Amino acid sequence: MTEIVFLRHGRALGTLEAGVKSDSERPLSPLGEKEARETAEHLKTAGFRAELIISSPYRRADSTAQILRVFFPEASSRKSSVIADGPADDMLEAVRSAAASAKSGVIIVGHQPLLGSIAAFLTGSAPFSLAPAGFIRISGSVNPGKSSLVEFYSPPAAKGPSL
Repeated sequence: MTEIVFLRHGRALGTLEAGVKSDSERPLSPLGEKEARETAEHLKTAGFRAELIISSPYRRADSTAQILRVFFPEASSRKSSVIADGPADDMLEAVRSAAASAKSGVIIVGHQPLLGSIAAFLTGSAPFSLAPAGFIRISGSVNPGKSSLVEFYSPPAAKGPSL
């Protein structure tokens, strides 16, 4: 059975602080990099096997996905703009397609509130609020209300305001 992890990118610098012009260019902060490593290590230690990593093309999400690839070198990876911007129906279709083609795990690296809303839709629960580098791990059918929550995780470094 395929498991899907909806993982929010690690904590990022603001546009002014990073000296970038757009939200999509915001890099991970040093704390965000640490959070992403802690999360990847947690998933690996928990026995999660990633076959595919799909990330938003935004710099902070792509950097988080690159950290995941160090821990899951066997996983193929790609970027998808629907993970960043939606619409939700398109993201849901991308998740369904990935789950149908994968034999083990899929990691979706993106942004709030879209990730928390899609996971809630699949599990039939209230929307999840994800900390930076936090995730929701589900298994089962990728139909509304038919997935089971396996784990809802926040990294130990996730303290302070969410960015």
